[in-house]
Amino acid sequence: MSKIQVCRAHDLSGEECQTLAEELLNKLVDKFGGSYQPAGVNYSYRHTAGVTATVEPKEDELIVNVKLGMMARAFAPQLESEMNKVLDEYLG
Repeated sequence: MSKIQVCRAHDLSGEECQTLAEELLNKLVDKFGGSYQPAGVNYSYRHTAGVTATVEPKEDELIVNVKLGMMARAFAPQLESEMNKVLDEYLG
């Protein structure tokens, strides 16, 4: 199993960080498919191709942990690139 972790420090409010997490997840769903749901203060993303992710909006950072199954490993560079792009755009 392959893993990707993306972390970004920020100075956003809790609500703004939640919005960023949802925006990131919506972009992933739009581009790659799958779905997400809240899991407490975090979010859980799943795709039938064997991708699972947890998005953790914290007070001073946003952490994204992705696990890729065998079938999804080929998408790792595209997935990581898209996550970084969305976070860079939002956080400037």
